[in-house]
Amino acid sequence: MQEFLKVEDPETFRTVAEQSPLVIRRDPYLFAQYFAGMFFINLAELRQEEVKKLFRTLRNKIVMVKKIVKASSISDFLNRTEGSVM
Repeated sequence: MQEFLKVEDPETFRTVAEQSPLVIRRDPYLFAQYFAGMFFINLAELRQEEVKKLFRTLRNKIVMVKKIVKASSISDFLNRTEGSVM
């Protein structure tokens, strides 16, 4: 099980995200892993200017996630997604 640590201050999240190799975006959240902790911020709770600043600062690290599939193996993943367009 992994811990998810909520950050409300965009500057604090930016500090953590800059240390992470990538930032995962699954609207309305941004996630950044730092050691064993997964830090997140809810973009819907921020002002538009704060969101734009985060996007500008982290633009080279953000990976947009469209869909999440739980699977125990590659073959399980392929069986679950077979026939769907990825």
